[in-house]
Amino acid sequence: MSEEARAVMAGNRAALAGYAGDMVDPTLAKRLRDVQVPVLVVWGDSDGIVDPDYGRAYAAAIPGAEFLLLERTGHLPQIERPDALLEAVTRG
Repeated sequence: MSEEARAVMAGNRAALAGYAGDMVDPTLAKRLRDVQVPVLVVWGDSDGIVDPDYGRAYAAAIPGAEFLLLERTGHLPQIERPDALLEAVTRG
């Protein structure tokens, strides 16, 4: 990534830390069970921030959800592998 892109990402992380806190939501599991639309949980196999097992757990908590692990992808598939992400979400 370019230095400019890295600077943008650093700014985004700083902003998220400022307003999102520790990102713990004890009501999430219940709300995920209530999802009524098709869901594809896409996760990077090299995510260094959130382990792919979290993605699998999210998919398992959503009725009928599908889990897809993108190879050679970290935490930001939309930046790291946009073509693979687009293919994943538009297949059908």
